[in-house]
Amino acid sequence: MRGSSKSSGRPIPIPLEPLKEGHRIDPLERLFLEAAERGDKHTVIRCLHGPRPVNVNCTNILGRSAIQIAVDNENVELVELLLKQDGVRIGDALLYAIREGVYRIVEMLIDHPSITRDMLGNAWAGYKLEENSGIESSDYSPDISPIMLAAHCNQFEILQLLISRGARIEKPHRLTCSCTRCKEEVQSDSLRYSLLRINTYKALASPAWISLTSPDPVLSAFKLSWDLEKLAMRENEFKDILNELSEQCKKYACDLLDQCRSSEEVIAVLNKSSDSDNEGDDSDEEVDCERLTLDRLKEALKYEQKQFVAHPHCQQLLASIWYEGLPGWRKSNFFVRTVIIVILIALMPLMAVYYLIFPRSRLGQLIRSPFMKFMYHSASFGVFLFLLILASINMGSREQTQIQRKQRRGPALSPLEWLVFLYVIGFIWSECKQLWDEGLKAYIRQWWNWLDFIMLSLYLCTFTLRFVAFIHSLDEEQYGPKMLPRTKWPSNDPTLVSEGVFAIANVFSFARIIYLFQANPTLGPLQISLGCMLIDIGKFLFIFFLVLTSFACGLNQLYYYYTDSDKTQGAVIVDNGKEYENAFDPLLQSYITLFWALFGLTPLSTVRESSVHELTKSVAEALFMAYHAMAIIVLVNMLIAMMSNSFQDIQDHADREWKFARSKLWMGYFDEGSTLPTPFNLIISPKSIYYFLKRVRRLVQSCLVSKTDKPRRKSNEMHNKTYCTLHDYVSSFSFIRLKE
Repeated sequence: MRGSSKSSGRPIPIPLEPLKEGHRIDPLERLFLEAAERGDKHTVIRCLHGPRPVNVNCTNILGRSAIQIAVDNENVELVELLLKQDGVRIGDALLYAIREGVYRIVEMLIDHPSITRDMLGNAWAGYKLEENSGIESSDYSPDISPIMLAAHCNQFEILQLLISRGARIEKPHRLTCSCTRCKEEVQSDSLRYSLLRINTYKALASPAWISLTSPDPVLSAFKLSWDLEKLAMRENEFKDILNELSEQCKKYACDLLDQCRSSEEVIAVLNKSSDSDNEGDDSDEEVDCERLTLDRLKEALKYEQKQFVAHPHCQQLLASIWYEGLPGWRKSNFFVRTVIIVILIALMPLMAVYYLIFPRSRLGQLIRSPFMKFMYHSASFGVFLFLLILASINMGSREQTQIQRKQRRGPALSPLEWLVFLYVIGFIWSECKQLWDEGLKAYIRQWWNWLDFIMLSLYLCTFTLRFVAFIHSLDEEQYGPKMLPRTKWPSNDPTLVSEGVFAIANVFSFARIIYLFQANPTLGPLQISLGCMLIDIGKFLFIFFLVLTSFACGLNQLYYYYTDSDKTQGAVIVDNGKEYENAFDPLLQSYITLFWALFGLTPLSTVRESSVHELTKSVAEALFMAYHAMAIIVLVNMLIAMMSNSFQDIQDHADREWKFARSKLWMGYFDEGSTLPTPFNLIISPKSIYYFLKRVRRLVQSCLVSKTDKPRRKSNEMHNKTYCTLHDYVSSFSFIRLKE
């Protein structure tokens, strides 16, 4: 075996090619190679310039040339001597020098006339094969170029040297790329093509490469980590490697944040804008929470960089912004906090009125702080839930009114229901402002926004049906009498449908309060675990539906032929004049029966007590038994195991997961706007009117200037101008509430 490297301590791999036989090596070549191993410069010179000069590219039994031996021993003088010889082949010597990190030797090797700029990058493979007459090296794949190896080894100085000489690493094409080059490489050797992609991504994920080539290393690490995670989901063969590289990029971003020594430096990192690298100088700005944009933090949330967001430096800055205007809040005890919160919530109407009149005052600035906005919005939603409870139990209505309400088709909204309707309109307007500020893609990326959309849609449907029912009640000739016992109402009566939709909306409303648990360190991890469990339930339902369908179809096929089709009161089995309910016909009834069987609500008599043949009963009972064993013993326990695994995964990283979720919640209250909670956000404030008039004036001035500068335009330019003007007008009109 070859010896160990002197500098790195790593064992040098044995080449795959056969070892040369000792008696076939020329004695002079043996002397020359042994002198190179010892570093005997004078003996090397005598062998090279003697009466019978040796071949400078001769190799020993391990296939190593003299220059490779000299590089491996870090003998700079000997390398310099060998490079002066005519016809010397550098080969893997450059890669050895890069691996050992000997800057001087690397510089001498790349300055050799046989090494061009292209060879340091993509052209290295062709150079190696041409140098070795088509035979690949035993130590390194021809796809491993010098710059790629320098990135793999994180050799900063050598990598900077190679970059200064023009070496580059090309990012691999997409996995679905169908260009000619990708097709040829896949058809030629799919494994070599995949390994080339993996080695390239290893180089691109190198901290040294990102630091030296990216103008924004943090953002580059975010994007590359995100791409590698998505690629790992598609290339399952290299999933572990790609996930490891993704974690390496995340750790690199956190290591950069570790270098911050003050709040100003943290702000300089988190305020970095992705639009321009030289736009403004955030590092010189003072710590002013109103001027913080936190663009880099928003990118971290977008690319799900949980380690970065949960970093202590990042969390400390977020906490200071969150509790701005409330000095000593975090140091006070639970009782003091509770008293302050109760007082502030009780003063919420007065605070809202004061803010509408004096938004720029000191107290107005306090109301605009993130914590105050969160507290008031949460309190507003709590009042909404309280109104739902009162509306559900018909609180506030007289007994005579309640009796009349039970028989009235299309009743008018009660004062309590009008309050609920007002809150719903306020929530809808708040969601519209959020959609305007964040954009459609960012809005739909958050699952809680989907829950809000479903909840508000159900409430809108409820009130729409109530309005339709009220209109129908005015026309008694077409839709029947207005006062009628509820049992005699048609099943599709709009009032009944609205009550059903309202009940479902109430469930979504109370489920929405779980979103607020993210602000609590105890309930936050539980809420995150619940979300992961819901994903597991979705996966389980897919498998369970296949099993349920198989048994439902089988039992339905057995009992279908025994159903009395003349009966109109559902599917029944007649046995000597005695009727039995057929629990497996039609197919939907079979699904329902098997579903309730999971909870022990389907008795065994459903397959035994009927007039079907004994053989049919036996087969049905066997299927029913197999279903219970498969669904209850196997599938349900599998679901429990999946949910336990998800819960444990969250608990293993509970602090990181909770801080990431809490940061997403906090960021929704850091931006300007949406200060007042529902229903105060429906009031048009003087400040909104001022912004509206100011924007209209700016719009008029821009139109006048454009007419003065360019009186004549082409037809298509006029069309674009008209569109932009209309768009600006709509934007100005929307500013009346968006700039709250």
